[in-house]
Amino acid sequence: MTTTPPGWYDDGHGANRWWDGTRWTERVAGTDAAPAASPAVPGAAVHGVQHDGATVTAVAAPPEPKSSRWIVWVVIGAVVLVALIGAAVAIPLLTLAASRVGGLAGEDTPVDADQKAAVAAVELYDDAWQDADCQAFMASTTEAFRAQAGLADCSAFETEAEGFGLAVEDYEVDLTGVRRSDEAIVVSTTETYSRLVGEDGNPLDEPVDESIDWEYTVVADGDDWVIDSLE
Repeated sequence: MTTTPPGWYDDGHGANRWWDGTRWTERVAGTDAAPAASPAVPGAAVHGVQHDGATVTAVAAPPEPKSSRWIVWVVIGAVVLVALIGAAVAIPLLTLAASRVGGLAGEDTPVDADQKAAVAAVELYDDAWQDADCQAFMASTTEAFRAQAGLADCSAFETEAEGFGLAVEDYEVDLTGVRRSDEAIVVSTTETYSRLVGEDGNPLDEPVDESIDWEYTVVADGDDWVIDSLE
């Protein structure tokens, strides 16, 4: 004997009777009801039970398969959302980068490794003064430049750099041009700062904002580029 789930079934005597899962009950749906035929349902589970010489057949329809399409749409939606966020971030950055390159177009833009190295030498020179870093000063200048400036050794440079740090603040260097000149590379800058002392060496009541334009002549020194003159 196999197990048939509870339900209304033909009891073999012309009536639809309630089967409680183990036996027939006294509950009858109607004596004149036509025997219910068992539908042919693909994939259904068929159960049979013998009672009073009659075979009762119950058909349990298979559960409707759950659709997985919603998972596909969720994944597609997530991918689209990530793409839109990426575009929203990337487009302004690309626009900003293009505007900066456009501002240094033509001769003003470092176009090769030598010009980039020349600009790096100027940046190192600026860092040397702001940090009183003698090693950076030596690495970014020629011996002739240091001799002409009266800063041939670290003691002299560090003294001057410390005085520079006390006299100015908020020093910034903006690149305005890069070009080749014979065997050298000329790097142009505009340098802004706030002066804290007057011409007499005494502190000012209020900082004075000033700017100055410089042209650095940078020359090759082996594999490096160093500053040879400043005008």
